[in-house]
Amino acid sequence: MVSGVGAVALGGKEHHRRHPGIAATYGAGLALIVDEFALLLDLKDVYWAKQGRISVDLGVGLVALGGTALSVRPIVRRLIRDRMRSGSAR
Repeated sequence: MVSGVGAVALGGKEHHRRHPGIAATYGAGLALIVDEFALLLDLKDVYWAKQGRISVDLGVGLVALGGTALSVRPIVRRLIRDRMRSGSAR
C-alpha cells in the first residue's frame, strides 16, 4: 500500500496525488506497518493482554517520534541559519 502511494507520488498527476483516497491508503498502510512492528517486538499476538498493549504503544510512539523529528528538522535548520546570519552581521 505504501509503495503504491509512493509510486503515485512520484509518477502521478497532481490531481491524483492530492486525492483523499491516496491519504487514506497511506494511513492504512502505515497502520499495518506499525501493527507488524508491534508483533515483532513481542513475537506474540497478545494485543489485548498487557504485554501486547505495551508493544503496540511502543510502535505507535516510535512512529510519532520519527514523524516529529522529520517535521521539526527544517525548522531547526532555518533557526540555525538565521542565528548564523545574525551572529555574522554583528
